[in-house]
Amino acid sequence: MHHLMSALLTTKKLFSSASVKKRKKEQDCYLNNGSAVLEEILALCKGNCRIPIRYFTATETERAIKHSEKKIEQGYMVTGSLDNHLFLIRFSLYSYGVHRDIAITAQMSHLKNVLRLIGCCLEFEEPVMVHEYIEGVSLGDLLFEEGNHDDQTRKSLLSWGSRLRIANEVASALVFLHTEFITPIIHRDIKPHKVIIDQNSSIAKIVDFSFSISLPSGELEVQDRVCGTIEYLDPEYGYCGIITQKTDVYSFGVLLFELLTGKELRDIMESNVEEGNVMDRVDSAISEETINFENFLPNLIDRYIKEGNIMDIADNAILEEHGIEIQQQLEDYLNLVMKCTTYNRKNRPYMIQVAKELCRIHKCFHAFTLGQI
Repeated sequence: MHHLMSALLTTKKLFSSASVKKRKKEQDCYLNNGSAVLEEILALCKGNCRIPIRYFTATETERAIKHSEKKIEQGYMVTGSLDNHLFLIRFSLYSYGVHRDIAITAQMSHLKNVLRLIGCCLEFEEPVMVHEYIEGVSLGDLLFEEGNHDDQTRKSLLSWGSRLRIANEVASALVFLHTEFITPIIHRDIKPHKVIIDQNSSIAKIVDFSFSISLPSGELEVQDRVCGTIEYLDPEYGYCGIITQKTDVYSFGVLLFELLTGKELRDIMESNVEEGNVMDRVDSAISEETINFENFLPNLIDRYIKEGNIMDIADNAILEEHGIEIQQQLEDYLNLVMKCTTYNRKNRPYMIQVAKELCRIHKCFHAFTLGQI
């Protein structure tokens, strides 16, 4: 009996010691992450947070994801349940910029085109973000993974009208990012996999601002290490590491191109560049020496466009839906793609000009559909 009691007491002490160590680590993470997030908020908006966010403890977060299932956005966003409420719980794929992500998302959560941030947990080494729950699918999966979705649902979410609306909604969020903070904030990793489509409302929502960077006060550009995803990377930024508002315009132009064609630029690159040349997807900070930009083919989209007319380039699903009747709209849209992705960034429009042109094209389409009734 004496030995049994002694063993039980020893076990209890070990568990107690492990618990104390775990709690100490959580408190250290909380202090480190909390100060980093506060610093980002102060830099962004002088400490004036637009939306109050809820704090989740490590225990609550672990309980919420205990029976989670993989959800959307490349497998790192899962469904969690807490107090009979569903949430989307997002884990950062990389340590780069997660505090900035929390700060920016908190300031933009009042926008319908940003996945709303409910709260966060700072008690892990990498903070965890808790978002509103939606039945969502990433635009990348919707466009490029045909077999993963019901044909009718996919057809509805990717009608020409829906594609125009998605483009307009993403553009409006980027305009806000560029114009509504103390200084413009550049996203620098806009791509279809960073856009979530709510399958119930069809609204497009941007997620993940980890690579975002603010322009210095009074300046039009900033220099930083090259990061992002190669297919969407502004070639001038890739060459010299200089970021401007036009950096996002290029990335958005590639997204517009993929919405129009239904093809991933990566696939087109693979058919134009020798295997092993600039083919690695980049989802973390990289240096310009990593990429052979001489073979990057910065005018790849322009070259692809020149090889055929709009009726050859547009996704067959769009042509089956409306055919030649929307040819002028498609040509106007393609012209905007070319302006956004031109090599010389000085010749690209600003996002607010892009948004205005997209709005005009969308209005033309709306008038066209009214005329069919």
